[in-house]
Amino acid sequence: MKRRLFSILGFVLATFFIVTLMDSCEVDHFYEAEITVVNAYGEPKPGFTVTTTVDVDADYEPYREGVTNDIGKVSFSYNNVAILKVQADSIVEGGNDYHGEALIVLEEDKIVPITVVVY
Repeated sequence: MKRRLFSILGFVLATFFIVTLMDSCEVDHFYEAEITVVNAYGEPKPGFTVTTTVDVDADYEPYREGVTNDIGKVSFSYNNVAILKVQADSIVEGGNDYHGEALIVLEEDKIVPITVVVY
C-alpha cells in the first residue's frame, strides 16, 4: 500500500514539475509611443525634434530623440513601463522658435498615442 502511494505521489510531482517548466516561458512585451506634433490650429508640424526623458538615477535611461515625419509623427520603443517627459522643439532661423511639452505613460503591449501642441 505504501509503495503504491509513493508511486502515485512521485508521478503527481513529476507531472507538476514538467507542467510548471513548460508553462514558465518568458513572454516578450513591447512598450511604444507614437507622438504627434501639431500647432495651435491642429496642423501637423514636420521636421520638429522630439525628445523623451525621465529624471532618475538608474543604469538605463529611457532617452530617445527623433524628428517628426511629413505628417508630424515620430515613434519610439522602450524596454519597460515609464512616465516620460516629451519635448518638441523647432529652431527657425530669423523667425519664431517653437516649443511644446507633455507627459506620456507607457503601457505594456500597447502603442500609446500622444499629441504635443507647440507654440
